[in-house]
Amino acid sequence: MRRHFPILVLILLFADLASLIWLGRFIGVLPVLALVILGIFAGSALIRRSGTNIFTMLNMPASDKKTVSGGAAKSLLWAIAGLLLIIPGIISDFIALTLLLPWVRKRVAGFFEIHISGDFTVHRGGPVIDMEAVEIEETPKLKSNSPLDD
Repeated sequence: MRRHFPILVLILLFADLASLIWLGRFIGVLPVLALVILGIFAGSALIRRSGTNIFTMLNMPASDKKTVSGGAAKSLLWAIAGLLLIIPGIISDFIALTLLLPWVRKRVAGFFEIHISGDFTVHRGGPVIDMEAVEIEETPKLKSNSPLDD
């Protein structure tokens, strides 16, 4: 899946471009431009709103980490929907609008929570060196070898 992701993104972009050309022939150029501009404004508003929600959730102390991560995941999906709305095209707008549906957002956030979240500890191989830190309070005075100091 990771190997094919850039190819899928390119296919999506070309399909969006083709859908805009088709829609432009069907309803005209000016309504299509108005829809693209409206999508840009709506997408930037969604990104702005989700960004403030994410930072608010991450800055408040939470007793239940799962609630905060679920809310952050839903806000992240709002940001992804906003980014998809900014990309001009019918297919990306359709995907964005489906991400805005609450039951779709809940299922996608649950999928990410199950497959992505987890313990992100770093395990390094090799020997473990046990050490103690000692703080030196005084700086040692160095003896000068200069003949002028006598």
